[in-house]
Amino acid sequence: MSGGPYPSNLESDVVLRDGSTVRIRAARPDDLTRVEDYLLGLSPETRRLRFWTVAVDVGELARKIVDGDRRDHLTLLVLRGGDQGTMIGGAQYSRIDGVRAEIGMSVADEWHGKGIGSILLGQLAQAAAERGVAILVVQVLPENHGMIGVFRESGFPLSIRALPGTIEIELPASLTEEAVEQFERRETAASVNAVLTFLSPRSVAVVGASRDRSSLGGHVFHNLLTEEFHGPVYPVNPKAEVVHGVPAYPSIEKVPGHVDAAFIVVPAAFVVQVATECGEKGVRALVVISSGFAEVAATARHGSVSCWRSVGPTGCGSSARIAWAS
Repeated sequence: MSGGPYPSNLESDVVLRDGSTVRIRAARPDDLTRVEDYLLGLSPETRRLRFWTVAVDVGELARKIVDGDRRDHLTLLVLRGGDQGTMIGGAQYSRIDGVRAEIGMSVADEWHGKGIGSILLGQLAQAAAERGVAILVVQVLPENHGMIGVFRESGFPLSIRALPGTIEIELPASLTEEAVEQFERRETAASVNAVLTFLSPRSVAVVGASRDRSSLGGHVFHNLLTEEFHGPVYPVNPKAEVVHGVPAYPSIEKVPGHVDAAFIVVPAAFVVQVATECGEKGVRALVVISSGFAEVAATARHGSVSCWRSVGPTGCGSSARIAWAS
């Protein structure tokens, strides 16, 4: 069973290489089904590279992952969609002796190449160091070039040994100056990409688009149609089939294509719900234009909406807010 208090200090929202945002936190017993679904969703090759075999007892492995004592065995989960979102990666360490721990990590196939492995390594190393671990050890299959690359590019000083059938890598748990610089460079690049998603979206939706040109929702939608934006613009209005000659959709979830950015022009009471739906849809940038937004923002900060990063207010008026997310 899990031991010790839950380490809430390990919770964080991080920006990935492409500008999307994910939640990282320690595993909990109530994550059992979430972890099982993640393990079942891994491709046979990813499962083999991580666990050295395609055949794994998913239920038993998931129980071990969520039942760590959080000192000698700690697992970090990467979640898309907030604290209760879908697991897309994970990393864990298990103490070998007083100062050494073995680590392992994996990332869902469709999320490879976004920097998740590097972020997990940094956060796991920091958590291990805080719990008295000085040396991290990992053994990987020689053909697991992606994971070997994560360690080589981490900035940590490495000791690499070729053993029969495996590559053994050792590194310090404490962050070196070079490792810190590497992580800072990655964070800067990720933040730039997040802003670019807002500044140069390929597709836009207006939630609250109105047939009334004099309303704010109608004005925003009409301007997007008439200005020099060359991507698709989707009106979302549950009470209209067509808005300004464009087929409308009852919710952001019903929009058939991918949406990079969304304007939310609805009453404040509905902003949290719409923002959550946008996150589930995969929308990565929001502009919220709604009176009473301060109260909604307070609700969001307390967990109703997570993985959104506020960047407002803006010059669009006292109630406009910008945020971006996964």
